[in-house]
Amino acid sequence: MIPRKVTANLFAPACVGKGLPTYDGGRLPTYGAAMRRAAFLCRRAIRFIAVLLALSVTAAAWAAGEPVAEVSLAIGVSRLIGADGNARAIVRGMSVHVGERVETEQGGHVHLRFIDGAFVSVRPGSRLAIETYRYDAARPQDSAIRFTLEQGVARAISGKGAEAARDHFRLNTPIAAIGVRGTDFVVLAGPEWVRVAINSGAIVLTPLGEGCLAVTLGPCTGAGTSTLSADMGKVVLDFQRQVGAPRLVPINGTLAPDRLNPPVPEEPRSVVRNSTTVSETSIEVLAAQAVAAAQGQVIDPQPPAPAVVPPPAVVPPPVVAPPPAVVPPPVPLPPATIVWGRWTAPLPGDTLSGSYAEASAGRKVTAGNLYFALFRPEPPLPVLVSNLGRVDFTLRDAQVWLMRGGSADLGRVEGAWLSVDFGARQFGTRVDMSHAAAGAASLQLGGAIRDDGVFAVRPGDGRAVAGALTVDGKEAGYFFEQPVTTGAGGTFMGITRWVR
Repeated sequence: MIPRKVTANLFAPACVGKGLPTYDGGRLPTYGAAMRRAAFLCRRAIRFIAVLLALSVTAAAWAAGEPVAEVSLAIGVSRLIGADGNARAIVRGMSVHVGERVETEQGGHVHLRFIDGAFVSVRPGSRLAIETYRYDAARPQDSAIRFTLEQGVARAISGKGAEAARDHFRLNTPIAAIGVRGTDFVVLAGPEWVRVAINSGAIVLTPLGEGCLAVTLGPCTGAGTSTLSADMGKVVLDFQRQVGAPRLVPINGTLAPDRLNPPVPEEPRSVVRNSTTVSETSIEVLAAQAVAAAQGQVIDPQPPAPAVVPPPAVVPPPVVAPPPAVVPPPVPLPPATIVWGRWTAPLPGDTLSGSYAEASAGRKVTAGNLYFALFRPEPPLPVLVSNLGRVDFTLRDAQVWLMRGGSADLGRVEGAWLSVDFGARQFGTRVDMSHAAAGAASLQLGGAIRDDGVFAVRPGDGRAVAGALTVDGKEAGYFFEQPVTTGAGGTFMGITRWVR
């Protein structure tokens, strides 16, 4: 509470300006009746303003300390990072405040229910920051909401605040801003890529830049602004920094957010795209249908009919063949200690990467992109050997995909070489690759290696090589990216492992 005398002195100039005596909390001086009446009214006004000031201070303190959401579901490993940097394990029923960040590891799911009824799902391998959340049930049109999805996948269902103040809602990603128009949507975000799928309503996406700043609220209207609505059908909005402008991509065959990072059955039902009501199908079936829709499939909620077992086929007698020629077995390679882990579901035909949990067991990440991360054992002193001279490595295994229009198609690695000069801390490498729709391509790059064995080269033209060697110099691995300049375009993206 503000002392009466201090408050009175704060507002005394308003009375002095009218030729009235100031009030210091003691007796009023003796004046005429008119003067006494005016002084009395001035004193009442001062007290009224003091009460309003005290109430506003109290309201501000309440708003700063009150939670804005509660954890309604927590599965797996997840953390709540406070504004002070301290981390706490997330459990169901925990309160969440403005300035805090939700982080999930692989297999971790966190659901948040906000004070205005909004819902947010933070899926595995994701980071979501709650930067602003102001909501007053008496004046929902004055709401202000801003999130930042730093990486991963999140689903957001608008609450009363976003519905009443759409011009004050914002979800930022590292490269784009998203505004809403009464919406249920799912976002996949990375440092160079953002993809949005929508269940109902509409969103507006704009690349961040001079005309669209991350600190503002609401949708941007600058260059490159694109709209995605449920009325557009089965499409996603895709924006890659290197492409330059958002694009609408059909869901069929596309790596939609729900396919890359599926929801758990406990997520709320999705509103059907044409705004019709949802039948009383189980949540598990609805979740399966959402993922299947992203894969261009159809799932019948009714149980399948019993399969008809055909009669056994007549097997002809076996043909006796001459014994095969004896071929000496190949010399086996030593077991690999450097492994690839994936952040999301496996790409089509992926036989080289394992889950994040498998790859990270006893290892640390060295390099990665939106899909993969390279893990290696980390000794107490992670310094690369320097006494091996120049070494030509042997390719252990490799895979490549053609990334085009949001889809991933398995290609072929036709050949590759890697040469490392340990003394000079330099490397050079080449990969030859092909795909039926894009033809053949080659990538050749080289550069410096850090003392810890990690290397990365990005010339700025879309090409990239980044990876690491084990500190004993016996193994290496890297991912690579090579733009396709012919046909329908796209980018070759692949991963490799090497042995000395």
